Amino acid sequence: MRTIIGKFRNLSIRRKLIMSFSVIVVFPLIISLLLSNNIVTNFMLDEIASLNENSINDSSKVLNRTLDDIAFTLLNISNNSNVREILSDDNTNYKIQSGKIQRYEKQKKFDNIFENIPISLMTYNTSITILGEKNFDYGNWGEYSRYTKEMKQNNWYKEIIKSKDMRIRWIGVMPGVENNGDYFLEAAMPIKISSSSLTRIGVVHICINENNIYKALNSNNETNEIYLLQNNGKILSCKNKTEISKNINSRLNVSKINENLGKSYIDVDKNGKKIVVNSVSIDKGNWILVSMISYEKLVAPLTNIRNILLFINLIFMISFLIVALFISNIISKPIIKLRMSMLKVENGDFNGKVEVESEDEIGKLSQNFNNMLDKVSELLVLTKEQERLKRDAEFEALQAQINPHFLFNTLSSIRWAAAAYGDKKVEDMVHALSILLRASITNGQEMVSLESEINILKNYLDLVQMKQGTVIIFECNIDEIIMKYRIPHLLLQPIVENSILHGFGDLNEPGVISMTAIVAEDLLKIELIDNGKGLQGNTLDSILNRESEALDDKKYYKSVGLKNIHDRIKLIYGQNYGINICDGEKNGTKVTLYLPFQKEGVHIADSNVSR
Repeated sequence: MRTIIGKFRNLSIRRKLIMSFSVIVVFPLIISLLLSNNIVTNFMLDEIASLNENSINDSSKVLNRTLDDIAFTLLNISNNSNVREILSDDNTNYKIQSGKIQRYEKQKKFDNIFENIPISLMTYNTSITILGEKNFDYGNWGEYSRYTKEMKQNNWYKEIIKSKDMRIRWIGVMPGVENNGDYFLEAAMPIKISSSSLTRIGVVHICINENNIYKALNSNNETNEIYLLQNNGKILSCKNKTEISKNINSRLNVSKINENLGKSYIDVDKNGKKIVVNSVSIDKGNWILVSMISYEKLVAPLTNIRNILLFINLIFMISFLIVALFISNIISKPIIKLRMSMLKVENGDFNGKVEVESEDEIGKLSQNFNNMLDKVSELLVLTKEQERLKRDAEFEALQAQINPHFLFNTLSSIRWAAAAYGDKKVEDMVHALSILLRASITNGQEMVSLESEINILKNYLDLVQMKQGTVIIFECNIDEIIMKYRIPHLLLQPIVENSILHGFGDLNEPGVISMTAIVAEDLLKIELIDNGKGLQGNTLDSILNRESEALDDKKYYKSVGLKNIHDRIKLIYGQNYGINICDGEKNGTKVTLYLPFQKEGVHIADSNVSR
């Protein structure tokens, strides 16, 4: 996100304006268009799916009524006493009459039974066959006698005769006996010799031409594909008759159809085409009625509407961008002119004033820029004169400046001269002073090891003792690993100097300075404790404030005190670090330095200072 904002800031004003207009207007317009299109599409798809669901429900009602009529007819014939009497007759009552007379009278009785068949079944040209177990058969369709023997060889007939229940068998779809390409939906039911007996004396069989069923199912679904399936996916009826008796798994997943019974869902067929599927359960035959419609057909009108809306919005967006470009040019042109004038000034041409064309903020800024050029031109002359005077003063200062390296070499010469004359004290003092002077020349090294700082401190104490003739005891108890940690240069010597000047002034015993350093998690604490006369009521704030006031005095010029140390630590490490001053546990003063401790800061640092 920061990278994007950074790149946006680096763009020209003109591009920023165009992008801002686009973000504020064009992008919301596009998002609104997409959202509205999505909402309208989903709404219309839901409406179409609802209509499709209503249509398939109507078809299922037609099919259920047909199946109810089939069930009614099967039950009516199966329980008819005349049918039972005829099928159970062993011809003893007709021995006197010829065989033709017997068959004629039986057929006449069956004709009377078939007169009660529902009219809806008759409109489907329903074929009804009664298959007697004692070789007496009857049907309401021509040439039935040629096929009854073949029908009795089917598994469904054998299963019904052997079974002990009276339920209706919904056989499914079978090719016509005449093999003319027609298929028939079939159902059958056993006929018992009596209501109290389980003995089968025949089977009543009904078949309806599948074409008639499909026409009734598809009467309200001209754009849909209707499939009548068994629950295992076998196709019982559909538009393409070559698919009948095959499994719909070749096109859709039958498990998914079963999972979404009574619901509408979108699926992809085996050819990769999206289709909207609705399905309902037909309980009578344990069948499924499925309606499918191409998704592309559904969304085709929506696609046309969307394309028209996109075209209209595209014209609006192009028009808006042209207007935005025109406005951005009006706003950015004065800024570009101002920038070009600034580039001339940057290259040293102070005569490139801006032509002010308006009184808005940019016009006022241009006028201020022109006024600034006039003042800059005036100041250039004065600055050149001041620079000349400054160079003269710096040259004089350089001539009067003492080179620290020259002074260090001179002290070395004095030391060897004192040694030649046998003055050991002078030699040691000059040696200690030269080491301190050399330590003050950092050569660009701001951080040194704690060990180097302590060596500088020891040389300073030696020099003070030789100068004042006093005894100062320095105690240092620090772990060797901590001694290698790097700290800011010349951080400890001003603290010890402060103890000597302010703490040991009227001391009647040897001065003692104890130094310790410990690490607590990521914090390094360095403590310096003296046995001087203590703070005498002063606090850290009062000491630091007093030093700040003393800095204004020329006598205090370039002095290095506790405030300097405190400020240096905060500048280097942050506000969470610094120094603290308090009374010692017994007497004297304790100064604690708080520094961050990082393991990568611990390494061997060669010290240039030695005693």
